[in-house]
Amino acid sequence: MIYNQQNNRLFTIKISSFTLPCPEVFFKKNSKFKKMKKTGLLIIILFLGFQLFAQNIFNAKIIDKQSKKPIGYVVVTTKNNINSTIACAQGLFGIKISNSDKELTFSHVAYLTETKTIEGIISNNNIIELTPKSIGLEEAEIISSVAYDRKSAVSVSNVDRKTITKELGNQEFPQILKVIPSTYATREGGGAGDARINIRGFQQENIELLLNGVPVSSVENGLVYWSNWLGLAGATNSIQVQRGLGASQAATNSIGGTINIITRPSETQKGGYITQSLTSYGNKQTGVSFSTGLQKNGWAATFLGSHTTGEGYVDATKVDAWSYFLTLSKQINKNNLLVFTVLGSPERHGQRTNFFTKQEYDNYGNKYNPNWGSYNGKTNMLTENFYHKPQIALNHYLQINKKMFLSTSAYYSFGYGGGKWSESFNYSPSVSTFRNASNQIDWAAIYNNNTTHTDSTTLSDGTKIGGYSKNIQTDFLASHYWTGILSSFKYNISDNLNITAGFHGRYFVSNVKEQITNLLGGKYWVEDYAWSLSGVDNREQIKYVGDYIKVDNGATIQYLQNFIQLNYYTGSLNTFLSSSISGTQYQRRDDYNYTENPKSKKVSKTGYNIKTGVNYNINEKHNIYLNAGIYSKAPYYKFIFVNWSNVVAKDIKNETIKSFELGYGFNNDFLRVKLDAYYTLWKDKSILTKDFVPLEDNTDSRAMIKGLDALHKGVEMEATALITNNLSLGMAASIADWKWQNNVTAQFYDENNQQIAEETIYASGLYVGDAPQTQVALFAKININKQLSLKTNWNYYDKYYANFDPQTRNNPDDTQQPYKIPAYGNLDIHLFYDFVVFGQKTEATVNCYNIANNEHIIRGEDGSSHEIDTFKGFWSFGRSLNFSLKVNF
Repeated sequence: MIYNQQNNRLFTIKISSFTLPCPEVFFKKNSKFKKMKKTGLLIIILFLGFQLFAQNIFNAKIIDKQSKKPIGYVVVTTKNNINSTIACAQGLFGIKISNSDKELTFSHVAYLTETKTIEGIISNNNIIELTPKSIGLEEAEIISSVAYDRKSAVSVSNVDRKTITKELGNQEFPQILKVIPSTYATREGGGAGDARINIRGFQQENIELLLNGVPVSSVENGLVYWSNWLGLAGATNSIQVQRGLGASQAATNSIGGTINIITRPSETQKGGYITQSLTSYGNKQTGVSFSTGLQKNGWAATFLGSHTTGEGYVDATKVDAWSYFLTLSKQINKNNLLVFTVLGSPERHGQRTNFFTKQEYDNYGNKYNPNWGSYNGKTNMLTENFYHKPQIALNHYLQINKKMFLSTSAYYSFGYGGGKWSESFNYSPSVSTFRNASNQIDWAAIYNNNTTHTDSTTLSDGTKIGGYSKNIQTDFLASHYWTGILSSFKYNISDNLNITAGFHGRYFVSNVKEQITNLLGGKYWVEDYAWSLSGVDNREQIKYVGDYIKVDNGATIQYLQNFIQLNYYTGSLNTFLSSSISGTQYQRRDDYNYTENPKSKKVSKTGYNIKTGVNYNINEKHNIYLNAGIYSKAPYYKFIFVNWSNVVAKDIKNETIKSFELGYGFNNDFLRVKLDAYYTLWKDKSILTKDFVPLEDNTDSRAMIKGLDALHKGVEMEATALITNNLSLGMAASIADWKWQNNVTAQFYDENNQQIAEETIYASGLYVGDAPQTQVALFAKININKQLSLKTNWNYYDKYYANFDPQTRNNPDDTQQPYKIPAYGNLDIHLFYDFVVFGQKTEATVNCYNIANNEHIIRGEDGSSHEIDTFKGFWSFGRSLNFSLKVNF
């Protein structure tokens, strides 16, 4: 294809099966054309134009109606689909037409499908303008550092809105990513939103979650609480997973990868939908969406909301959740856009938090939940989560001139809620030890024990009392707020070189308290302040419902990151070099342990990263890329202070991550293949032991394990093939080798940071657990007719080891690998049917997950024997169905 910018003509030259590429690429790759004089080139183009006109080749250029930028990869078809073509990256196309062809249809996922007459196109100088479906999507992708195949030198996979809305069903949000190589997502305990995801063997705290480019992973520990985002699926426009170090400048925890969620922008057309879905186990969701469309004054708004209720698949995991999402856009002028977004999901759901044994699974099945029981005919949960965390953002996009673009996101988020908990007085038997014949919690026995025991205790003033509760229920309340700003400035130095620089600053404050909610029959609770470093200190010891006990602390974390990235590109070569430096300041407040001076000293840590990569498009079908980087990652807040005190831990180093990746891509009209190999060395990882460890002096303490190294390496593949217009096949696979590299010393400290014990942890050569190292995903989609389509997904997992528990690895003679979870496969089937009801487009979907009804272990932790008899874990859901109906208006 050769395009003449003076008269907007496009010419296609075919010699056998060879087609010239887009002109920008062609001229940059052929030096002889660079040396030709402009006049001579125009003569050749005009001559070829007359020749092609005789062959009825119609040519034109496609651009965005608002930005006037070219639109690539638009599908162009003649009437009745007799001939079709795809516009190149610069929006240019040529299509063979007959004398009877009067119209052309233009289709693109991000633009409204439009049909235009050939005469109308000619009268508009062979320029076709398409209207975007939404406002600000391109700008949102810029600030979010979205990567593109054959351009960005990273491993990237995308999930679009259609796939999310049609296939997610009753799964947890991250499970839509399970067909991506090296990605393992599960429901965890089975409660709504209780999900976890691993990428390349790294757990959630080492995966960065971005929402429109803004990091939303926990500031304190890097975790993602998916229950805070129960309504996120409907608000999501696309998800991009960048495996490895990724392309985002704002992501600092993306050792395993970055999950970049782009929310729905404001729609340009007025309309909406009503949707209803129902699961086979009784959960249901009702949703509604409405868009005002783009108004004459430049405003547009899109709103959606939903309500989810149900008893849950797992016993006693009832859910009651609302969600809301609103985006407002104001197109101030052609170069100035303002976007306001708010979303949240106030929810309450029952949980199953503790792993259970194989014996319990054999006795009670995969739906068994030990964390509840009945009292007076009502279910009483031991564990339940409730939370509301709105996320508010105001984004401004400014095209200063042709060379300069400024994007800024100011955001604010606050959260309040917590979870049910329980306490036992003075080492009394815990609530979970009271069991009835069904192995559920025996609340009647607990009430009886609290009201009939004759024990007494002495208060600090010498008063001896009885009648207190030995067991109570509490709420662990966690509130926080954070505010921040992310801004980046892009400057095009030349046609081939640009630079992006910016900063991300955040201020975070949290507060944790424990509040009595149920005395379970007793008269009051006695707070002995046994865990407080200040002792009783004249504080009230008699506590009632509504009073706070045990915990009253919080964190203040300030963060600032500066980043810069240089990009150089030609028609076939794209390279980048980026770097960032960040500073984090930590301070802990603890009013329970320190009555006079509750604030710790401030601790500062500095981190940095350097990344580089190059992508080379060998030709229109083949490309290769490589990237490398080094991270110096500041430790999380939980590693800074010792044993829930304000004492600063000694010798906490930054974690160092070195990574290298090599990839290859192939793409033609019917086959697309992506291959990559990665090598990631993770040094000086810290682990804080989950449980208290008994020591020789009859005390117990948590251990700080520092200096662990791990090596993650593997190969990954993605492939899709369009067999016919109605049949497509796909595959994703990954084969990995993840191992711990060294033995380390676990150190035990008291609350004054004095080392009181140590022991060697023998980890060298052990496989990294918690995710399968061999994964295969296969899918097939067939369009049965224009209305009905069917898709199947099959996932297989092997070489899967239980999570590493350092407390069981203190014996040098213990060289056995962690418990190997049995390999398993899972088959899902999705059926889609589109039809019209009263003139409204309607979509019906049936999803069947785990159609074979297999039950298998999905998560677990290694036991002392590294066999099934001491293993504890969670088993999968059996077969489940989700039915949904969506009516568009």
